[in-house]
Amino acid sequence: MLSQYGWLPILALSVMSTQFQEVEVILNRFFVKNLTQLDLTFHEYQCQFTQVPEQGSEQKAISSVCYKLGVTAVRLGSRIITREPIDPRRMQTQDWQLQQIGYRELSCQNYHERQAMESFERKILEEKLKRFNKTAIEKDYELGLIWWISSQEGLEKIGHGWQVHRGRQIDLIIETDGKLYLQIDIHHRFYTPFTLEWWLTEYPDIQLKYVRNTYENKTNWLFEGLSDKRPNEIKIEELGVSVAEYHRKKGATEQEINESHVVIVKKTSGYTAKPILHLSQRLSPILTMEILAQIAAQRGEESEIQNVFDYIKKDINSRLQESQKTAKFIFENIYNLSSQPEIMKVNGFVMPRAKLLARNNKEIDKTAKIRILGCARIGETQFGCLNLFENQPECPAEVRKCLLDIARSSGTQIQIDSCFTGSDYPKDDLAQQRFWQQWAAQGIKTVLVVMPWSPHGEKTRLRIQALKAGIATQFMIPTPQANPYKALNVALGLLCKAKWQPVYLKPLDDSQAADLIIGFDTSTNRKLYYGTSAFAILANGQSLGWELPDIQRGETFSGQSIWQIVSKLVLKFQDNYGSYPKKILLMRDGLVQEGEFEQTIKELTHQGIDVDILSVRKSGSGRIGRESNSGNTEITYHDAEVGTVIFYSESDSFILQTTEVIKTKTGPLGSARPLRVVRHYGNTPLELLALQTYHLTQLHPASGFSSCRLPWVLHFADKSSKEFQRIGQISLLQNIDREKLIAV
Repeated sequence: MLSQYGWLPILALSVMSTQFQEVEVILNRFFVKNLTQLDLTFHEYQCQFTQVPEQGSEQKAISSVCYKLGVTAVRLGSRIITREPIDPRRMQTQDWQLQQIGYRELSCQNYHERQAMESFERKILEEKLKRFNKTAIEKDYELGLIWWISSQEGLEKIGHGWQVHRGRQIDLIIETDGKLYLQIDIHHRFYTPFTLEWWLTEYPDIQLKYVRNTYENKTNWLFEGLSDKRPNEIKIEELGVSVAEYHRKKGATEQEINESHVVIVKKTSGYTAKPILHLSQRLSPILTMEILAQIAAQRGEESEIQNVFDYIKKDINSRLQESQKTAKFIFENIYNLSSQPEIMKVNGFVMPRAKLLARNNKEIDKTAKIRILGCARIGETQFGCLNLFENQPECPAEVRKCLLDIARSSGTQIQIDSCFTGSDYPKDDLAQQRFWQQWAAQGIKTVLVVMPWSPHGEKTRLRIQALKAGIATQFMIPTPQANPYKALNVALGLLCKAKWQPVYLKPLDDSQAADLIIGFDTSTNRKLYYGTSAFAILANGQSLGWELPDIQRGETFSGQSIWQIVSKLVLKFQDNYGSYPKKILLMRDGLVQEGEFEQTIKELTHQGIDVDILSVRKSGSGRIGRESNSGNTEITYHDAEVGTVIFYSESDSFILQTTEVIKTKTGPLGSARPLRVVRHYGNTPLELLALQTYHLTQLHPASGFSSCRLPWVLHFADKSSKEFQRIGQISLLQNIDREKLIAV
């Protein structure tokens, strides 16, 4: 049976697919048209720079040229493509020049060419959507286009200093058969009607990451901090005028200038972005759900903020109905189509859930059951506790009880009697270092830190002092009443940092499944990318440890760094098991860039080790649902079951539902977001890769009741890269045992 849209026929799957339940699923996609030969044919140009861009910024440099050519243009690898020829007068500047290569038809079968054509169609749609009044269009690196109602008509919720505006997330997808689809979802934006100056006065303790202009094109900036000088006291060196003079010429009123602090901002893209001086009265903060949560905590507005969160977490039925209305508007006003947009129906499969293994390989369905049945592997047995919440030198009772229960069920004993309070913790740096060293000298390498909510900076300072002594820390924010669920998760996090393995994963009974899985991630501290953070496990989920990242320029991984990490882990596998792994599965969080894994593929192939490389993307896959029709009532939609997968044969990829929504008395809260997984190299059957990926999302040793949205190796690599960039001092990690999962 073949889907009406040409997706993967069931007959194309291997015998394994007979284990999967076949289902019909729907997507928030709408078929627009088949691309014609004219749509597929482009002028192609080579760009030569007078000065070669710095390593890691080549792609951004080419993309920036595309905006200066007078026609719609996008990057294709190291080249530029357009549908209209570029005026020869625009083909050369003092910084670069273009050379025309030819005029050719691109192929939807080619991944990079298909991606470039999607970018091109997205640009055209963006330009046409800009024509409508009372709306604004913004580009989002992960989501495509955000089309939102910028006027008062778009205002849905309001609070003290914040507003919620409604909009739509719109993306374009081209499939390998040349079909063009719209993917549409509900989107909400948090904004404030107040200036940055007001916010800094009203909420001085809430950290802001992004701000935007209150005038002209509403440009977004990274917020770096404040200057202690007034606008007329500090000059913009490049222009030779004061900040006050510059903004006066840009339309600022005298009141705005006189009531402003000088603010330091940077462009949101590019690691070489220089600091720019701005005015606090001409900026407003860009708000997030995290910021709203902090407001709630400060002002006692938890119930009001929770109502906002509940409101914006629309179920899939609401999302699809609203998306269909938006698709109809775009069909009629952009593509001149009179047809009714139909929600896309395709064939999918539901895969069997994973089985977790506790002590002595006892099968369990939730990690929480190790409290009764014991852990799969025992680690350190000595722990410390630093209680900064109350002046009592003891571990919180519920956590202590949980740890003792787990130890007893695991056939061992633990000690957690070395406890100190805030009054014991020194104030100066040298004494703090000695404090942690004395703990390490007692053989204690993992410590529970109990403290009230604090900014990341305070936690990071404590973590760094502990890491200097080779100690991993688990933080806990106490609750007014004992919470056994939270206590269990704190205990599991502490044990994972102490080399315990709460659960294993029952391996797939298939000789083609990988016996070593490695996840890679990258993160940035706004200046440098902390790349190639890696975490490895065996087929049964047993940790083989994490590896330190390389500091790199740009979000493209260094091929040499990847091979160095893979080779270390292969040798560690050989040390433990006496041979090389037969097959390795490499998972990359985000897009795989050209050439990243070439050296690794070459070296592994030379050693006779098979390898598959998967790109796992958290965004861009839309929503997966099921249709319900009870009797004569109207059609409604609900989220697809966890483990639902849709295969794309031609593009060697699949969409996978890995989480489920919270169900309340009034209905589901929100809608699950599936993963988009693309295989870039290898020959393992796609359905086996999908099953192994799904099972890896169900392995979450640090949580008693939840699974991961990402496969466990990527979940941990993602958290590690964020933790590494917060620490900022990679050398501190050299003394930490790689099997201590310090970032859970």
